[in-house]
Amino acid sequence: MRVGIIGVGSQAKNVHLPTLNSMEEVEIVGIADINEERVKDISKQYEIPNAYTDYRDLLNNDNIDLVLICTPSYLHKKMVVESASAGKHVLVEKPMATTVKDADEMINAAKENGIKLCVVQNYRFFPSVKDTKARIKKGRIGEIISMHAYMLDFPPLGAGYSEWRIEGKDNAGVIEDIGPHLIDIVLHLNDSKIEQIYATGGCIGNLDLIDHAQIMIEFEDKSLATLDLSWMTGAKEIALYIQGTGGLLRCDVRSNHVQEIHQYNTPLDDLSSMIRKMRGIVRDVMTGDYFVGPKKFHKEIIRNFIVSIENNTKSPVTGEEGRKTAVVIESALKSIRNREPVFIQR
Repeated sequence: MRVGIIGVGSQAKNVHLPTLNSMEEVEIVGIADINEERVKDISKQYEIPNAYTDYRDLLNNDNIDLVLICTPSYLHKKMVVESASAGKHVLVEKPMATTVKDADEMINAAKENGIKLCVVQNYRFFPSVKDTKARIKKGRIGEIISMHAYMLDFPPLGAGYSEWRIEGKDNAGVIEDIGPHLIDIVLHLNDSKIEQIYATGGCIGNLDLIDHAQIMIEFEDKSLATLDLSWMTGAKEIALYIQGTGGLLRCDVRSNHVQEIHQYNTPLDDLSSMIRKMRGIVRDVMTGDYFVGPKKFHKEIIRNFIVSIENNTKSPVTGEEGRKTAVVIESALKSIRNREPVFIQR
């Protein structure tokens, strides 16, 4: 598959370029970025034949089959629509969009031009999330009653600082940055339709910015989900606690560990769970997988997307799934501003 990349900032440089370069079935044909020096350096490093400072020139390259968009999210809609119009399949970084209107335009453009659209939601490919999904599907904990999920990260400053993460009047801050990962996991595990959303959030430093937030979702089947997001905790964690009518699931995403609980959870149960967790961590440390983290699963998404293009099958993460995340982001931001719940229109 011949690939072009639009936007070669930190995400493309640290994740996508090394991943694509390691895949035999992929040829990186061209890259585009407004930073001319960066484009020259990366094209030289990876021996990429075509380097552009205008992404439209990349889209006019007939040798490119698939475009990977790694630009700030507010640019996604325009670039996805133009890529689709140029007949290119599109893999777009998360969040696909932060408004439902933008998401719909992207989905429609893909359908009208007969191209495949896929969103980079790599956290759902963690073995712990797959295991949790399988247990729920098998009815191991009955019907879902509630989900308590949290994702904590450090402030988006320092070496990897990108202004778009924290600036702009429509910026959703932490909800737009790390939020899409947690939102996608929750919606992937509970596929009931969303009834209403209430959110609250703010900034510890009293800036015009959301650096911590809680999003509460009520689903059509009356199950609930609470998502706790923060840049300010000084820790890096992502986990879920899922309550069902027949048991509980604790999913430690980062450590790839799932604990299933029925009736009383004894100290022996906790000890057994801890031993299994430590064995898994030690194994991943020895193989190096523990330090790669979510980056490991970009290759799985890309490979599965290529297969879906070749076989005309469903994308691993569809535009419609990306739209659901946009619904939550847009509604959460509206709820915070208006201090009231948002009811989702069908």
